[in-house]
Amino acid sequence: MTSINEAEKKNGNEKKVLRRTRRLEARVTDNEYAKAAELAETCGLTLSDYIRKCALGQRPRRRLTEKEVEALCSLSDARGDLMRIAAAVKSIQGSKRAQYFADTRFVEQWMRAAVALIARWNEIQEYITQ
Repeated sequence: MTSINEAEKKNGNEKKVLRRTRRLEARVTDNEYAKAAELAETCGLTLSDYIRKCALGQRPRRRLTEKEVEALCSLSDARGDLMRIAAAVKSIQGSKRAQYFADTRFVEQWMRAAVALIARWNEIQEYITQ
């Protein structure tokens, strides 16, 4: 059985191994070191990876907690439900909509609000998962 690297080489998809040979050094206090190590851990990164990202202008984000992951899944499910409802209401002919809903202006306003809410949920989901 060939390894993935051997298969990639055969397919011409050889990946370069990035070797970091240069060092950056900074002197810090014990408190600063502890804070940096704590921040790295909350982001799920090694201290080296965390400091490298910060030095390169990136902003490492902390890992999601179990409750946050659960909330994100719930948010995603609710967004999907709302999208299906909006699509179903939109597909109903205007005259039929009037039969189902007494005030068609209300339905149109609701649909506009639903679209804006779905867009905002997408933004939140993107922000959280980046």
